[in-house]
Amino acid sequence: MKRMVYIVIAFTGLIVAGVIFAGCAVGPLPKSEERLMGMSFNQNHMNFGYCYSFYLREEDDTVLFDAEVRFDEEPYCIILESCQVDKSELERLRSLDEEYSVTNYVTSYKKKPSLFEASDETVNKTTVYLSDGTDKSADTKDEHIDVLYDFFFDLAKKYINKSVYLYEE
Repeated sequence: MKRMVYIVIAFTGLIVAGVIFAGCAVGPLPKSEERLMGMSFNQNHMNFGYCYSFYLREEDDTVLFDAEVRFDEEPYCIILESCQVDKSELERLRSLDEEYSVTNYVTSYKKKPSLFEASDETVNKTTVYLSDGTDKSADTKDEHIDVLYDFFFDLAKKYINKSVYLYEE
């Protein structure tokens, strides 16, 4: 009888090992690759002068851009609302996204719980909008902040003549 128990345990162990091996050999199923349709990037800061918000998206075969940014030199502030931009700008954003894996980071982001939260903390958020109609937000990764800010700020300066508000001292 003792031998029968050992045989059952050994047989069960072989089956479990086979299932694990087969699962590892197959690998993960390829997830459906959704196309990036837009991205927003913003910063909230205790000093209002350091806050900014950008949003580039494709809608109805046009590429639209929203921006609100302040800076120290003239013209001090640029505000763009649904400004139509060249389609190549979205392609540039997609190539940046591929190079820095922004969408992969955002879609796999899990916020780490914290016992303490500073109410005046500077917060950077990135939101990606995908072709399946979904969107996902995440705290911006440190290495993405400068890249995304430079891209969006340069785009805002390029279309400054379409600003709805231009404040000059």
